[in-house]
Amino acid sequence: MTLAAGTCLDAYTVVEPLGVGGMGEVYRARDGRLGRDVALKVIAGKAVGDPEALALFEREARTLATLSHPNILSIFDFGRTDGHTYAVMELLEGGTLRERLGGRPLPWRTAAAVGMAVAKGLAAAHAKGIVHRDLKPENIFVQADGQVKILDFGLAHIEDEAQTGEEGTPVLGRTGFVGSKLYMAPEQICHQPVDPRTDIFALGLVLYEMLAGRHPFAKLSTSETMAAILREEAPPVGLQGKTVPPAFAQVVHTCLAQDPARRFPTALDLMLALGEVSLSPEMARPSPTVWLERALWFGIGLFVGMAATGLAWVFLT
Repeated sequence: MTLAAGTCLDAYTVVEPLGVGGMGEVYRARDGRLGRDVALKVIAGKAVGDPEALALFEREARTLATLSHPNILSIFDFGRTDGHTYAVMELLEGGTLRERLGGRPLPWRTAAAVGMAVAKGLAAAHAKGIVHRDLKPENIFVQADGQVKILDFGLAHIEDEAQTGEEGTPVLGRTGFVGSKLYMAPEQICHQPVDPRTDIFALGLVLYEMLAGRHPFAKLSTSETMAAILREEAPPVGLQGKTVPPAFAQVVHTCLAQDPARRFPTALDLMLALGEVSLSPEMARPSPTVWLERALWFGIGLFVGMAATGLAWVFLT
């Protein structure tokens, strides 16, 4: 890490390092003006002298500044001082969804709750003409209190962004090979135009992974996985060793349609569908397997109770 504890960047004093990202380092810092702890993200490494990296860093800060939603990471400040370019964001306590998964599936109700929160955040971004384009478990943060935040809008497509920028300013157009390869929608892989349904496909991948504990198109190599995204249907999520309500499986299947026209048209539609799954009376009823287990344990308990009563009667008479 570049900055030592006690280093001051304007009003922010570094307390301790939190992690390292692609372009920057993140620290816990103390805001001397407002008396609160914040996350201080500082450009570091080779990116320090890279005009394109610096422009992308500022672009992400400006994008976040246009968004204000409880399910999107908040930015408080941006500045340059003593050769450092930094962004000040809310401090999150918890871990990424990737860390939460650990290669294992989550209970379906938990997956539905996380999915609804992400869909809410995406709906807010899409309403501003912003498509994330890089949604994946690493960019979804689950706080200790359960609050879910979408991170990293550095590769976002902004609908009203000019297609030509100032000198040294990168312009991320509507098309192009942009995003994390394993979580790209078919249209991203094919360099076709993106829209909110691109993020819905990515969220479908995340939902599947939460339910099954694995990527639906996972192959031995990245290129094979990308080819599968283009050519194959996702295996039914209920066949991955985890019982998933049929209505939930259908929601995931709709998200993962290769043709964008067959997906949910908006993140709000997806959010409502997940809400219906969570509130459905069918979902509240235990499965036949659960009923069988309950009946078995009830029978065992009844037998033990009767046996105990019989023994007590023998000893007392």
